[in-house]
Amino acid sequence: EFFGEKLKEEEDLVVYSEEIAEFFGEKLREEDFTEQHSEEVAEFFGEKLKEEEDLVVYSEEIAEFFGEKLREEDFTQVFNPAEAEFFGEKLREDDFEAEKLDSEPDFVNEDDLELDDDEDFDEDEPEPEEEPEVEDAEEEPEVEEEDEWEDFDEEEYEELEEEEESEEGSDNEWLDDDDLEDDVVAALEEEEEWSEDDEDEDEPEEEEEPEVQVDETDPNEPFVLPLPEVTNNIYLKSYFPVLKWNPQKKFNAQDRRVWVVDHFAKSFYCLDPKGKMRKQHDANKLLQLEKNIMDPKRARLMFFDAPKSYEIIFPSVEERERFYETGSAIRPAIRVYGPSLTKPDSAHEGASTTTTIDGVKENAMTHKVPDPFKKTGAMMDRELTGRCKINASKVQEEPVSVWTGTFNMCGQPPPRDMSALEEWIPKGKFDVYAVGAQEVSYQKEEGEWFKYVQTYFGKDYLTLASMQMWDITIIVLCRKKCLLKITNVEGSTKATLFKEKCGMKGAAGISLKFHNTSMAFISCHLAARIERTKMRKINTEEIVNQIQLANKDTDLSSQFHHVFWMGDTNYRIELDNEQADALIEAEEWSKLLSHDQLLTEQRETGILYGFKEAPITFPPTYRFKPGTDKLKQDRGRAPSYTDRILVKSLKNTDIKVTDYGRCTSVRTSEHMPVYATYELKCLRPHLNCFHRDQEPRPMFTFTNIKFIEQTHLMFRKPVVWMHSPFSDHAIKGKIMKAGTMMPEFTGDYLPKPIKSTCQMTEYLEKLYFIFVFKDTAEPREDKMFRGAAVWELQGCVEPYDQERTNTAEVLCLGRKVGTIEFTYKVTNYGYTPPPGGAPGRVTDEILMDQRMDK
Repeated sequence: EFFGEKLKEEEDLVVYSEEIAEFFGEKLREEDFTEQHSEEVAEFFGEKLKEEEDLVVYSEEIAEFFGEKLREEDFTQVFNPAEAEFFGEKLREDDFEAEKLDSEPDFVNEDDLELDDDEDFDEDEPEPEEEPEVEDAEEEPEVEEEDEWEDFDEEEYEELEEEEESEEGSDNEWLDDDDLEDDVVAALEEEEEWSEDDEDEDEPEEEEEPEVQVDETDPNEPFVLPLPEVTNNIYLKSYFPVLKWNPQKKFNAQDRRVWVVDHFAKSFYCLDPKGKMRKQHDANKLLQLEKNIMDPKRARLMFFDAPKSYEIIFPSVEERERFYETGSAIRPAIRVYGPSLTKPDSAHEGASTTTTIDGVKENAMTHKVPDPFKKTGAMMDRELTGRCKINASKVQEEPVSVWTGTFNMCGQPPPRDMSALEEWIPKGKFDVYAVGAQEVSYQKEEGEWFKYVQTYFGKDYLTLASMQMWDITIIVLCRKKCLLKITNVEGSTKATLFKEKCGMKGAAGISLKFHNTSMAFISCHLAARIERTKMRKINTEEIVNQIQLANKDTDLSSQFHHVFWMGDTNYRIELDNEQADALIEAEEWSKLLSHDQLLTEQRETGILYGFKEAPITFPPTYRFKPGTDKLKQDRGRAPSYTDRILVKSLKNTDIKVTDYGRCTSVRTSEHMPVYATYELKCLRPHLNCFHRDQEPRPMFTFTNIKFIEQTHLMFRKPVVWMHSPFSDHAIKGKIMKAGTMMPEFTGDYLPKPIKSTCQMTEYLEKLYFIFVFKDTAEPREDKMFRGAAVWELQGCVEPYDQERTNTAEVLCLGRKVGTIEFTYKVTNYGYTPPPGGAPGRVTDEILMDQRMDK
């Protein structure tokens, strides 16, 4: 009776009775909490509203209705879905702070997001009474509940504390077994980059051009770009025909969908095959826009206001890339690499701007484009009118700080006084934290260590993922403002062999992408005792080869931009106690490390090839008497650097070690905790679709690939696969039928030419190819792998039309096993955009291809 009608989940705005609707004013704003309302409404809230109160305290009965008693710090607390919509917790752009050029907003996380990629909503759910309209030339239908979302739990949200405007931020996340912090939507309401004053820019009838708010301290002036000057401006309001992803791959005509990215309305729309709108989402509600790693035609979208995510598949890699680019550009909390959209006369190359694209009046445009709802060949008019904004930068990389640490706890609980951890884990200083631990056997309850770590970090950080295998754990956390920038979070564990001899050893790993830069974190525990170097080598090879993360066709060491390896390696110093103590007393670290087993094994056997460690300038980390910082004087056990952190990075990446040391304030174990910190640069989303130069579009053609060195195994039926982050599915050549140690691939045995979806040379040079070699004579697929080689493209794209030769090292089991030499040529394949610059309807042929695709 109070609400005037039954609340419906699918409605973005509930219509109440006339009196209540007037009270709520359609959307609650901060100033509505201090307004004087009618006595009847005030009585409903439990007491008369007071202007000086930021938060109304309601009666106990009303507080129970709202889900929990409101507290002052929970001004924008979100409750269960019905109440959330009642309070107008719809995310709006006018709730955001103005973008301060280089600053990006903070962000918050959602509690216990659980994804279920395979579940859908019921197609037969009732349609809502209201029909939101899409600003387009075609008729927009009713909104009905989408049936293709994946489950995640909606929990309470808490308000995020505001970050300094000088910090650049945004968010995104994966989900842990533990509950995440109760803060997601409220942060968006505080921190969007565009201000309330800019909201009315969407109206084409606006007579005056509104001002673009800019940080007064920034020397750059607002930049307005007329719509006709934007290359491929059709992508500012583009329709993408897709298929709803079906894990059974039994596609039919009802799986057709059309996704619309509308920059002028700042919204995403999902339409059915007949053009009927199924769901509308504001751009600032997009939590994740994730590209599938193994299938380059698939993508996943997750929105704050949707209980499930959308898994969709595109007809081509090209269309998925364009969707990702324009979908990233519409997000107010993400800064993209778009030099063609930045101010041409910027004072410095690093200038970033919030560009206003003006399509009002004489700048409005109409395009003739394919009709996505009709048979191939049908065309329609699409009008582009209004204003929109894109946060663009001339710098394609974003600085990110990473902390990594490892601690063998020896079965002892961590310090009760958490301040003792500050020397080891200085919270609040880094964007990403990876906390590795071994022998975490003290836990009386499941997840006790994970809860301890999250409690230590507090509400300013979110647990992206945590993995545990026996007593080996790893936890990866991120700053809230980084959440929207992180995708593709995965976890994996590997238990090693010889359990009866070396105990429960192995590793746990987590991988993720920060924007377009991939990284993996591994926490390991290897076989103990000084004489077991061979067993430790076998442990390491098993972990590298069998930790299953990201690209399952290759191993751990040949696919990521950065791999951080940490843990209790159990490698010792091969000296007598007296000799080791004398070198420690004299702080002769280099002489001490000349007897270190790990460094010796890397030189002589090649384990962890390519992994590097920062210079060690601190005493050994093992073996101490618990409760003290005194080394034990065990006969035959010289003090050793058992706890180590190494990193392997591609040559065309930018990473710098900023610190490497041990912590003496945590003394609960026989080991000292170790930490290493890094500054690295991550690739931003790049806007190929809006780039002024659409050609040349490179195509890589290989004429020869051969081994010039090989020390691993005989090939009986060799085959080569090619992977890259900018092309179609993994491309392979024909299988050879000749036993050899040094296979050479020519003609049909080579992969077909590889066409790039990107024409920006500076971006391509930050990417790579992966050559994967397999022996198909092996009956088991997991035994076919014979090695992988990574070819970084820095300096290898231009000039065009010249045949060149290059080499790459082949790695297997974390060791170098060979070298390949290959000849290639880069040519311009003359990319031709679809008619009207926009994709058309998903054809029956593509539908059948997807149905039969294995």
